[in-house]
Amino acid sequence: MRHPAPIPHRFPPLAWRRPASVWTPLALVVAIGGPALALEGGGMQQAALVAGAAMFAIALLTLGAAWYFDKAPRTRREVIVHVIAAGFIVALATPFALTQLLGAVSKYEHDGAAQSFTLSDAATMVPLALLLGLPIALLSAVAFALLALQKPVQRDPGGDVAFNRHDVQPFR
Repeated sequence: MRHPAPIPHRFPPLAWRRPASVWTPLALVVAIGGPALALEGGGMQQAALVAGAAMFAIALLTLGAAWYFDKAPRTRREVIVHVIAAGFIVALATPFALTQLLGAVSKYEHDGAAQSFTLSDAATMVPLALLLGLPIALLSAVAFALLALQKPVQRDPGGDVAFNRHDVQPFR
């Protein structure tokens, strides 16, 4: 039995805003640097920048994999979900990484002080990290999706020619 022709996709996938070499870095600067500017103090800003960079590294990897397997995002909502899922992973991992880092620093400063930082200390910080990290991830995801990606040009329903209602010229 022959398989019927596949149903055409109603929404074409999103496209990178052109020129991508300008808009994508701009979107990343706004999405990663924006939350860091809201914080006071060099250490907190650096932590926010590292967490934001890790979040977008994971999100761009998953988006790239989706494009590679022909499952490109068709709406900005899908891009936001990718970024929030990456933000969830980073927010879960951050307390454990910071606890290990604080333990190493305190061991360097005072011998034996690292024993006061335990795995249970990190586990108790996970809800706070999620409470602080997920809203920031949402705002960053929305900023990135709006600045870096755009909907493709609409097609004329009657033909294959690209149709843009703002570029109508009479008597072609």
